[in-house]
Amino acid sequence: MKSPAFALVALLVAAPHLPAADEGNAKARQLATEVWKASGGENWNKVKELHFTFIVEQDGQQIAAAEHRWDLGAGTDHVKWKDKEATVNLASPAQDELGKSAYARWVNDAYWLLAPLKVLDPGVTLTYEGVKESEGAQCETLRLTFAGVGLTPGDQYLLYIDSQTKLVRAWDYLPKADNVMHGTWENYQDFGGLKLATEHNFAGKMIRFADVTAKMAD
Repeated sequence: MKSPAFALVALLVAAPHLPAADEGNAKARQLATEVWKASGGENWNKVKELHFTFIVEQDGQQIAAAEHRWDLGAGTDHVKWKDKEATVNLASPAQDELGKSAYARWVNDAYWLLAPLKVLDPGVTLTYEGVKESEGAQCETLRLTFAGVGLTPGDQYLLYIDSQTKLVRAWDYLPKADNVMHGTWENYQDFGGLKLATEHNFAGKMIRFADVTAKMAD
């Protein structure tokens, strides 16, 4: 599974910012802002630390896990996975094998947790694609493409958004135009005002988050 695109800079700012290239798409901007707000975007600047464990299961068995201790103030993430452990500087990750691997783990795992809070990032182009069915419901859809951000900027995502709650119900991940991988967004929980999905049924595997803790500013 490739690492989804992920821009660090927007995690270090409090307010949403829309790329100039997308300013003409009012419907997409409006929907993206509603998704951001529904997911707790207005509380993001209060987060001091975010701890979570990213787990992948197949046929009921755990096949991968990575524990993260993300210090937003310091701009670091302490990652433990397999037999590896490292603290990565997110603004300037080490270029040795361990540093690159730790950074890639953060990019992938944090995006699965926080993608709805990333829709207003610099470098993200938004396209509204109307109403489509997903998970037995009619959803509004929003396509995300990227310009020069993340480890795999050629990736695309199509978000299926609940028209009432404005929460993401599912997404299509498109590493290539003809390769569509579908994943659900389920079991939303509140963490310090962030409303995050903790389970994803994705391409025959279950991705889930455990031990999620958001330490907020006083």
